[in-house]
Amino acid sequence: MRADQSAPSAGPPRPPAPEPVAGGGPVATSRTGPGAPRLTAGRLWGAWLLSHALLVVGVLAGQTFGAQQSVLGDLRIYAGWAHDLGHGGGLPVGDDRWQYPPAAAVALVLPELAHTLSAVPYRVAFLALTLLADLAVTAALARRDRGAALFWVVGITALGPVALARFDLLPAAAAVAAVLAVSRARFGRAGFHLGVGALLKVWPLLLLVAVPVPAGSPARWPARLRAGATRLVGGLLGAVVLLAVVGALTGWWRDALGFLGAQQARGLQVEAVAATPFVVAHMLGGPAPDYSYGSLQFGGSVARVVATACSLLEAVAIVGATVWWWSRGRLPAGDGAARAVAGTLAGRALALVVMVVVTARVLSPQYLVWILALVAAGLAVDPPATSGTGTGGRLRQPRARLPVALLACVVLTQLIYPWRYNDVIQGRIVLSLLLVARNLGLIMVCWWAVRAAAAPPAAPLRPRPRRPARRP
Repeated sequence: MRADQSAPSAGPPRPPAPEPVAGGGPVATSRTGPGAPRLTAGRLWGAWLLSHALLVVGVLAGQTFGAQQSVLGDLRIYAGWAHDLGHGGGLPVGDDRWQYPPAAAVALVLPELAHTLSAVPYRVAFLALTLLADLAVTAALARRDRGAALFWVVGITALGPVALARFDLLPAAAAVAAVLAVSRARFGRAGFHLGVGALLKVWPLLLLVAVPVPAGSPARWPARLRAGATRLVGGLLGAVVLLAVVGALTGWWRDALGFLGAQQARGLQVEAVAATPFVVAHMLGGPAPDYSYGSLQFGGSVARVVATACSLLEAVAIVGATVWWWSRGRLPAGDGAARAVAGTLAGRALALVVMVVVTARVLSPQYLVWILALVAAGLAVDPPATSGTGTGGRLRQPRARLPVALLACVVLTQLIYPWRYNDVIQGRIVLSLLLVARNLGLIMVCWWAVRAAAAPPAAPLRPRPRRPARRP
């Protein structure tokens, strides 16, 4: 018996909650979804203003409030690169700290242009850029689900000022925009956002691997799906062409792939999950990390072997996920619902990105912005209160616990950097054990994300038949 057909109770009958449909039909949000929290727009934006005011103070104040490290170090590096880029220089491929795709140059030079035109300090202009990106993500999520937007605000606040002092918010915003565009069947926009994000930092390209593919050959797909795939590829190529034009006009096309060498040459960073045994050994009196390639990393032959193994594990994870999803995780060949496809995309992308982060030789604090973005996007297009059929009943509990566990890892990450990072470098027991606990928490988050993504693809959601309105 359906809920809206159960025995009558006291009071007038309530109308059934709308179910999501493909295209522009009603969707379950924090305002309309069943069992949703009563979160008003005023409270959400009040929390955003207060939390981000504190983050801005944390960035600009430097090493105040007892922090052992300042988050301004990378901003100073960005300012130096941006000055050269804005005055006719090429990509800083000679600097071993340059480890970014060429579109990162565009993101870094925009605050330099503002600095040149208005005399605003570079770090203030950069903060304005990242704040705008964060504002765009919060607004886009809030239009779909205020609970997802609140999760994003809480997560960025829990990560601390480093979230605004790095440009990882820009590719994260592109990834969220891509998932939300897929949920509205706007595949051209999704491809463009995906291309922009991948050209800023490579990781959003993993969403292309995670896109659900219909079963059968493309010739047997419905015309709507073929057109959507064409628009997705067209949008992706449009972003590449746009960057190529910018590179040709500025001369930045030279050594556009030079960042790959610096990436491969990096060692085993202190915060990496694979470095956990070395952190414990250092705590017990073992070798200390050294500064190289813009971060503190462990040296020695054993650490180099582990770093190489990390790169191999990343490749295996990507190839394995691709083979699994393309062979056993395909959607039915029907049109389906765009929102169900977006939920599957967000879940698979989350699992893949978390696997890459956990197995990487480098794990900087700002990398958790990537995971926060994909979890928030997944909550927006597939809220837990209405997604029982999307991920399977047996996976509801792990899926519900994942955001909470991730927030705990994010809080520990801020405590480690910037607040007590010197204690980690010196091998102090308490902070070393907190880093170990954070890494174990990320492994648990990875397991839950992979377990959810291994489920069969979400079944398309069909609209509930409308009942005729009662006449008074």
